[in-house]
Amino acid sequence: MIHQFRDKKQIAKKRKLVKNIIFLIGFLLLSVGGVFAYTSGALHFIGRPIWKAKTAVVDNIESKGYIFRSKASVYKDNANLLNENAQLKISMIDYNILKDENLKLKELFGRTTPTKDLVLSSILTKPNFSPYDTIIIDIGTNLGVAVGDKVYSDVVTPLGEVSAVYSDTSLVTLYSNPGQVTEAMMDGTNTSVELVGRGGGNFEMTIPIDLPYTNGTFVYLPNFKPEVVATIEEVISSPNDPVKKVLLRSPVNVQSLKWVFVSRE
Repeated sequence: MIHQFRDKKQIAKKRKLVKNIIFLIGFLLLSVGGVFAYTSGALHFIGRPIWKAKTAVVDNIESKGYIFRSKASVYKDNANLLNENAQLKISMIDYNILKDENLKLKELFGRTTPTKDLVLSSILTKPNFSPYDTIIIDIGTNLGVAVGDKVYSDVVTPLGEVSAVYSDTSLVTLYSNPGQVTEAMMDGTNTSVELVGRGGGNFEMTIPIDLPYTNGTFVYLPNFKPEVVATIEEVISSPNDPVKKVLLRSPVNVQSLKWVFVSRE
């Protein structure tokens, strides 16, 4: 009887240990996957070091993988980058000319461009791990971040806004979040439009059938200084429709980013 009691007790302990191990593994997997993005600050506090470790491991694997790539592959990528760089330089020349003209006109009317209080932040989880089109960054109230602060991929390209803040992490909802509506302006026509997020850095909008457009047209936030949030990709409406449904895409691939800037209000 005593041996049977001890055996049952040992079996119960083993079952409890197995359950605890399964729970711990499940918790770690959910943490790495960013499932706790919308949960309490306590879980953000627990998840932060896990997200940091995951980011470090991924970066290490990517850097080692680059070393073993073939010379032909590297040469091809370099050629593509040089071509893209040349195209960007041409675009920047036109952009800088228009920017200077815009600033001079505003100075004539006594208006000056407001400065941004930007702070650099590391991305802990991206949309492929976070729910919907969201990212988690490694700064929060500890550096003065607040709900509503805009987040940029660089100094001029907006990605979204801070939607939740914790002590040393923040949740950022991208403008391309499914169903998210963003007021914007269409370049070349000064027409006000509503961008609706479709997920994955994609948007859609509806415009009048007679409104001119070209693929690649910028759509920007109607701020004092215009900031491009999307570019027109294609139209999926027929000629008989009273309006045109336009598909757009963010100029930035969030998956390729490691850092973002937060503009503190």
